[in-house]
Formats: sequence, structure tokens, C-alpha cells
Amino acid sequence: MLLAAACGCSGGAQQSAPAVNQAAISAAIDSANATFAAAAAAHDTAAVVACYAADAHFLPPNAPRADGKDAIQRAWAGMLAMPGVKVTMQSNTKIVSEAGDLVIDLGSYDMTAPAPKGKSMHDVGKYATTFKRMNWAWKIIVDTFNSDMRPPGM
Repeated sequence: MLLAAACGCSGGAQQSAPAVNQAAISAAIDSANATFAAAAAAHDTAAVVACYAADAHFLPPNAPRADGKDAIQRAWAGMLAMPGVKVTMQSNTKIVSEAGDLVIDLGSYDMTAPAPKGKSMHDVGKYATTFKRMNWAWKIIVDTFNSDMRPPGM
């Protein structure tokens, strides 16, 4: 019985974790997303990468996985180097961990970019970004997105 009580396996009352302030966490993630969006709109690769944790993972479509800030910086530098590229994002679902230290942010994006021969490319899709609270700041630890549009010829 002593072992069961020590590991919390007894049938007695269990203490519940303190309530997580969903509204405050949602607002903090919205703020982190606004910082990220402003950096991307400004084509500021350093500011974009500052939104990621040191050991983060970036999984862009049709490109290699980027692990760590150096690789993520190279991936974003390539994407943001396109003159005229514009991306807007809209968060629509936040899944908050029970402890309140992790958030999966699901949303959509709309991107336009110049294409060869004076045309422009338009893409819409969805993203899943996982944030972790680190030293009182929310940092991206996993980031991925993909298009809703079918590739040509499909």
C-alpha cells in the first residue's frame, strides 16, 4: 500500500493540476504569430529565425527538413530572397497542453510570389506550428506547412 500511495496509484483523492489560462496563452501565441508575420513581411530572416528555439525543426514542402537555427536560417533566407513574395497567415485552432507549456497552432496561409514571364504564383494551404514556453517566451519547436493546391498534371 505504501508503494501504491507513493506513485499515486491509490484510490484516494488526486490533486488536479492548476488551471491553465487558455485566453492568456492564446493571446501570447497570437502575439508570437504577429511578430513572425511582421518579420516575414519585412523579409527579415534574422527576425524570423529569432522566433525559433535553438533546436527547432522546420519541415517546408518540397524541400529538405531543416534542423537547428542555422539550417532554418538558410531555408528561410532562400524563401524570403524572392522579391515580391507576400505571405499572410491566419491561426484558427490552438491546442494547449494540459501543463500549458506547449501549444500546437493550426492555421491557413495565403502566398503570392512573382513567377517567370511576368506572371505571379498564388498558393493557399495550411500549417501546424508547435510552440514551447521557454524562459517566459514562446518559441517555435516544430514548424510545417503544405499547399491545398494540386500540383500541375494531377
